[in-house]
Amino acid sequence: MSQRPFEIMRWESPKPPSLDFLNRMLAREGLQPEQSELASKTHTPEMKFDQTAVRVLVSGKLQFSFPGYGVIELEPGDILEINPGVLHDIIVSSSQPAILLEALRD
Repeated sequence: MSQRPFEIMRWESPKPPSLDFLNRMLAREGLQPEQSELASKTHTPEMKFDQTAVRVLVSGKLQFSFPGYGVIELEPGDILEINPGVLHDIIVSSSQPAILLEALRD
């Protein structure tokens, strides 16, 4: 297992992926993502999960804060997998709402 509390895969194409593409990509991995919208300048309470949390940013900009580790900023198409039991919170750093796909991996 990694020493970091998460793994990140950056979207490298200059064109952001579509919502449909991201949903299909997660479905191919056996995940059933739920879509959520976070209002601009929102800061969520701290959270953690018993399973690996998979987060994929569809639009907007998000910052994930990991106490004791730091902050990771996501751009559209970036995929963040957070290890079980890792405390984190989310800040919407854009002036627009952020659309996020979320799933838990067994």
